[in-house]
Amino acid sequence: MSARGPLTPNGVQAVAAELAGQPVDAEKAAVHAEVFENIMQMIETLRELPIKGVEPAVIYRPVERKEGEGS
Repeated sequence: MSARGPLTPNGVQAVAAELAGQPVDAEKAAVHAEVFENIMQMIETLRELPIKGVEPAVIYRPVERKEGEGS
């Protein structure tokens, strides 16, 4: 995977305007850039973990309740 540059307020404004058609003011763009940059860093950390071949630990299987059991 190629290295990415940090997410900037200008980048947020450009994407919002060009792709979403929703202009964002500079102050909101700065806040969004900070939040999304933190998320991107967390995703990079997760991608570095050696878990590619590991199955999900949690499997959902609904349990049927009989009348009168629990709430």
